[in-house]
Amino acid sequence: MLDEDNCARGNNEKENNLSFYRDGYTIAATRITDFSSLTPLFKAMQELYTAISILTQSFGQRTHRQNKPIACKKGCSWCCFQPVYITTQEALLLYEYILNAFEPAQIKNIQDRAEKKLAKTKNLSEEKKQQIIHACPFLVDNSCSVYSVRPMACRIYLSQDEGTCKKKYDNPGCKTVVPALFDFPLKTGRYLNEGFVAFLKSKNKTMEEMTIEAFMVKLFNQPDYSAKWLTQNSAWNK
Repeated sequence: MLDEDNCARGNNEKENNLSFYRDGYTIAATRITDFSSLTPLFKAMQELYTAISILTQSFGQRTHRQNKPIACKKGCSWCCFQPVYITTQEALLLYEYILNAFEPAQIKNIQDRAEKKLAKTKNLSEEKKQQIIHACPFLVDNSCSVYSVRPMACRIYLSQDEGTCKKKYDNPGCKTVVPALFDFPLKTGRYLNEGFVAFLKSKNKTMEEMTIEAFMVKLFNQPDYSAKWLTQNSAWNK
């Protein structure tokens, strides 16, 4: 009976994952009507982020009732020093946001911080990167300066215990030290994002994944990246 229960749970999990993947794909397919500008893409991303926000808020209410509240709060930044990976559409949104929301001096500071972190990590293996403790280029006074457009990875990294996050921060190279993260938001956000990316790939858009600092440096060095990305290979542009 236990094996049957485990099998049923496994099947339900697969169905849920596929459902979230489809939801991400559908949001993109419905909202991204063309690539004449970044506006349709960003509106679709806003809807995607709203969807995960509603899910995580509902999840947080449930865990609170179970006396297992989400420990994350403003000013807690233990997770903001590790490598965070983003995909192309997230990088484009972040880049456009900082260009429009920040003063030139602030933008220069972000670029400098991104370059400094990348210099530490760019030639390292993934295992070695995980051992580097260096602040995200968007972290200012222990708070996220791009919170409203933060990438999916940051939105779904929700902890049950701040102490375990600090322990990981203090022991980045120790594989046995693992933050007590909630599994449901991690999987939900990942599959939503994968579905969204799948739609962009179906439109022949080049989709890359790299760390925040690597992608930001790339965009700073290639200011025409977004314009080229919009016009590349899309069936809508033929």
